[in-house]
Amino acid sequence: MRALVYAMLILSSFPAFAGFYEVGASANYRYSGYDPNNYVQSLSYTASVSYYFMEMCAVEVGYTTGYSKQVSGGTGTTIDPKETIEDNIALSSADLVISFAGRQDPFRPYVKLGGGYLIKDRYRRVNQDDETLIAHQEGLVPSGGVGLAINLTTAMSIKFGLDAWTSPPRQQPVIVDYAGRAGISWMF
Repeated sequence: MRALVYAMLILSSFPAFAGFYEVGASANYRYSGYDPNNYVQSLSYTASVSYYFMEMCAVEVGYTTGYSKQVSGGTGTTIDPKETIEDNIALSSADLVISFAGRQDPFRPYVKLGGGYLIKDRYRRVNQDDETLIAHQEGLVPSGGVGLAINLTTAMSIKFGLDAWTSPPRQQPVIVDYAGRAGISWMF
């Protein structure tokens, strides 16, 4: 996080630039089933706002929320129990984004690096019993990513990317989570 502050101070010392904003949104839904009693379902949303304080440098603030449900088992009896695992995630992040092409270029590859605040919970339910919290992670985490924006018009782009973040460093072992993203962004 300290490196992000230093980078922003250095970059802000360059000549003035009339900045612009980019607003982005993406969603991801997945369902994979074997039969009505055995399936995996997930849904996530991401929203972001970037302020380009230079032609190819921005500060991006984003929020991701996601939900996943895995159901396995049979009839729901004690002999053949039905088990449900549910995961919830919320990540608020701030990243420095460096683009490798200008705003008007048709393809804009980028990298980003920063940090965020992660809350991740896992619940387990057997048959119709109450849900039990079986894992909880919460804290500050490093984050980053790579991607490509493809301009459709001067104001609208399609963005593809891979974002990654870790579990809170104080919790061992440190695990890296990642998400592939596809979405739309608008510049103004």
